[in-house]
Amino acid sequence: MTDPVALPEPVPAPRALVRISDALLAVATGLMLLIVGLIVSQIVARNIWNMGLPRAEEISRLAGVLCVYLAAPVLALRGQHVAVDVFVDLMPPMPQRLCLILAELSVIAFSALSILGGYLYLFRAWKFRTPALGVQNIWFYSPILLCLGLVIVMAAWRIWSILTNERALA
Repeated sequence: MTDPVALPEPVPAPRALVRISDALLAVATGLMLLIVGLIVSQIVARNIWNMGLPRAEEISRLAGVLCVYLAAPVLALRGQHVAVDVFVDLMPPMPQRLCLILAELSVIAFSALSILGGYLYLFRAWKFRTPALGVQNIWFYSPILLCLGLVIVMAAWRIWSILTNERALA
């Protein structure tokens, strides 16, 4: 069995993308803390006062969904999103680069299709409101579509980084 071929370190990302990534990670971390606080308050309200908190339930659900989608661009920029690289690591450099580019193109295609599906959904359901908070669907789902757009930007950066990394051809 041959040793895996390791590509050199990728080209550093532009500061703007790194700052956006850091901000998204900070907001996602804050949302996780909010979820914990809301769950504790729900437990206390149900066990001590015997009452539910439907607004806290809806806010924690929204925060959980946003946390996932806010973390997606961060992971895409770092190349830590879903990947199966068992065989890719065993390939020579050029096929390995082609597989990495194909993976990023797949991420772009998935994100673009998800944005299209979200647009088609919101085109019809933007005015409906959530049950407990009464928030319109457009405000509930538009941050998700924005994050998917950021995933496309991050994946496009990674493709450009792979293509322009001359050290990987050696």
